[in-house]
Amino acid sequence: MATGCAAGNSGAAGAGARGTELVIAVGDIAGGEFDPLKGWGSRPAQIRPIHSSLLAIDSKVNFVDDLASKYSVSEDALVWSFTVRDNARWSTGEPVTAQDVAFTYELLKKDGTRFDLSFVDKIVAVDDSHVEFRLSEPRSTFVSELSEIPILPKAHYGPDYSSDPIGSGPYRVKDFQDGQQVILEPNPYWYGDTVKFTKLTFLFLAEDAALAAAKSGSVDIAYVPPAFADQKIPGMTLQSFETVDSRGLTLPTLPAGNSGKIRGNDVKVGNDVTSDPAVRRALNIGLDREGIVELVLQGHGRPAYTLVDGLPWFNEETVFEDGRTDDAKQILEKGGWADSDGDGIVEKDGAKAQFTLLYPSDDQLRSDLALVVADQARKLGIEITAKGTTWDGIYLDGKANAVTWGGGRHHAHQLFGMYSSKTIDTGYNNMPQYSNAAVDKHLSAGLAATTPEEANKSWKLAQWDGKSGFAGENGDAPIVWLVRIDHLYLVRDGLDLGDQPIQGHGHEWALFNTIADWKWSG
Repeated sequence: MATGCAAGNSGAAGAGARGTELVIAVGDIAGGEFDPLKGWGSRPAQIRPIHSSLLAIDSKVNFVDDLASKYSVSEDALVWSFTVRDNARWSTGEPVTAQDVAFTYELLKKDGTRFDLSFVDKIVAVDDSHVEFRLSEPRSTFVSELSEIPILPKAHYGPDYSSDPIGSGPYRVKDFQDGQQVILEPNPYWYGDTVKFTKLTFLFLAEDAALAAAKSGSVDIAYVPPAFADQKIPGMTLQSFETVDSRGLTLPTLPAGNSGKIRGNDVKVGNDVTSDPAVRRALNIGLDREGIVELVLQGHGRPAYTLVDGLPWFNEETVFEDGRTDDAKQILEKGGWADSDGDGIVEKDGAKAQFTLLYPSDDQLRSDLALVVADQARKLGIEITAKGTTWDGIYLDGKANAVTWGGGRHHAHQLFGMYSSKTIDTGYNNMPQYSNAAVDKHLSAGLAATTPEEANKSWKLAQWDGKSGFAGENGDAPIVWLVRIDHLYLVRDGLDLGDQPIQGHGHEWALFNTIADWKWSG
């Protein structure tokens, strides 16, 4: 759902000038170079301009048919059967077949790094129009992967696929300049309604450069962080979209001196301060989320207590009163932390409560978040040093330091990825190296459930079961979630971006769920 406030109603015409071309600056949408083996599809809406998936999500966040015209699931949830729509065509004009679907899923199952398909026993193209997935065990979140995996053309896929990607979505790639831009044109064989724009140009610009482009009138859409939300630009309106996109802090749960992997690389693991549960719990209840929303988000968001606040699998018992400085200090004191030298920072066993919080330097929101958190934490007796770096630097050092982390999807699988000990050292899952046997049991039960209702009960228990959990006032707090952000875009007046669902993590791609429906209004 979007809300708007006028940012100006006169001035230079936009890049598209209400014509059939649009210029968009919302970050680098070409991460992964259009290939799911390289990360394309890590944000569900990312694939929508040029690819199709078996399922999609609608404006009410229901899973609906996309490339599949219908599907069914066996009573034991072990056989998923799909019929490929008979009017689906690749951008070459060739038909999309069940063999293409089977090829894509077999490719990704063998790869095993971008999508976990280990629970799929067999993928069978019954004929040109029907494909079956036969699972070795039920997987309640399989439906989410069916909406995220872009189907690839078996006859045209190879090592150079990204240089000339062929898809079955509403647009096709006309020109791609890595690190600079991608230009899309309509796919004449698209099975949906005819798209309204003959050319979409995506400029890969950082946030400040995107704002400058909006001010110059050279783009029609530009993402803006909350710090820039008060900008008034003639001919453009600030549109705000509700999201499930949250920000928080990952806090290493193991002491220093351990080792592990991230993205296949050996890295140092652990931190002697954040591994103390008292420190994590003190931060969880002591930090003032409402204050962070006002200072960091300029009011464009809301407090977050978990990654899944308000969703069907959210445990409401995990909400608590925060900003409790005195209570946070008592937790630290009971944990053996005391300020013996009077400098305002508590110590334990001769070591001060000091640690580094990493954030990506090119992300204004996370930079602001890190600085405000450091300021608030000092009032609790904890000294945090905010340090800007690159994502490569975060992936190298993030398991030994705190990180400004983000997440938020339209399904519960991310809970398993972030909190299950089974995901330690896989990709960048479970950054805190968190392990709790009771939580693991509930998360595994959630995955293996055969109905959404059964799964949701387990997801809630993993958050807090009355005795243990990763969330809530008395939970382990390996990740301290703080805020859920609104996605903000400067949009050319009169441009209708369709009936947007609640957006997920990743503002660079979140708008694209409805890209086939974009049009000029009036």
